[in-house]
Amino acid sequence: MATQDAILTMIHDTLGQVLADAFAPGGANPISIIVGKGKDDALLSQLEDPKTDVPRMSLSFAADILTTSVSVLLGALPTPDPGRPHIVGINDLSQLLQKVRQDLGNRLGLFEQQLASLSDLIAARDPAHLGAVIGTLFENVARDIGDDPKNSVTRVQQLIGNDLGAALPFTTVLGAAKQGLKNVEGIPKSVERALLQYFFTVSGYMTVDGESVVSPVHISDLGSALAKVTGGADPAAGALQSLKGLFSKTTAERYLRDTTRVIVESAYDAGRGFRGVDGQPGVYDAVVAKLTNRNKFVAWFRGFSSMTESASMRAVEIGTQGVSEFQTNPLIAAAAGSFAGSVARKLGQDSFLALLRKDLGI
Repeated sequence: MATQDAILTMIHDTLGQVLADAFAPGGANPISIIVGKGKDDALLSQLEDPKTDVPRMSLSFAADILTTSVSVLLGALPTPDPGRPHIVGINDLSQLLQKVRQDLGNRLGLFEQQLASLSDLIAARDPAHLGAVIGTLFENVARDIGDDPKNSVTRVQQLIGNDLGAALPFTTVLGAAKQGLKNVEGIPKSVERALLQYFFTVSGYMTVDGESVVSPVHISDLGSALAKVTGGADPAAGALQSLKGLFSKTTAERYLRDTTRVIVESAYDAGRGFRGVDGQPGVYDAVVAKLTNRNKFVAWFRGFSSMTESASMRAVEIGTQGVSEFQTNPLIAAAAGSFAGSVARKLGQDSFLALLRKDLGI
């Protein structure tokens, strides 16, 4: 397996354990908002003050959660074979896992739950083997969650495929939820519904705060592409060329970033009750209902989550800056950065809502 894929797996594993901790009752959130102790400094007071345009607060973010684990993995990787640079061989695997365990204090997060599959993932040397191992990851997270959610897991796999960068976000988040929550049946269904909205509706997937994540190439765009070449001498060849332009590397990267965000957003919202179920208001709706300035709240809510996303993505860049493949392979970089950023975004939103709920007494 390429070094870049091993590091990508470790990034997901590390953040998966952070998510498991956040999902657990009374769980720990590594992101927190720090406000002043005065009465007017409370977040709710600032939101209700018409003279306050931007919040007076600071961000506490345990970014070393990510950079430490990536640095440990880089230090544990064996010297590559000159004939097969940046490849982790099967003979290196036991040494690698043993050293990473030791350096991380015998805490490998989700590795401990799915050690065999993830070990195979790191050791996979060819696309066929890698695809089979990713299929096993989907099977593992689908266990013990009931028939309907299990079917949703299968449909999610069909929607996103067996690409490592696309598969790890879903299997990691669901695996983390199974550690931290008693009931995860709503999560696969929520992710399936969100992905279908992203791929098949004009408005795309709507986040809890009303932002649309829209597919860059909607189904209607395919018809437009074909229409442009109907007058050509070879419509089939022209159509193929147009479709190649639509599905460029840039578009592939956009899809990966978007689907990662949609998966994390919808799974976290379901797991933490941000959205309402069966007519009952969710956490987000319960907070908004008690606020006098919703527009200001949404602006601050989005701003704070964007700030945490930015900090996390920078942490990924710092942690992987010694790996040349992350600079030369935009899809690997997108997979790592998008997952870290999306997880941080949701943790930031959770922290923001928790502080407001405390101020509101709900």
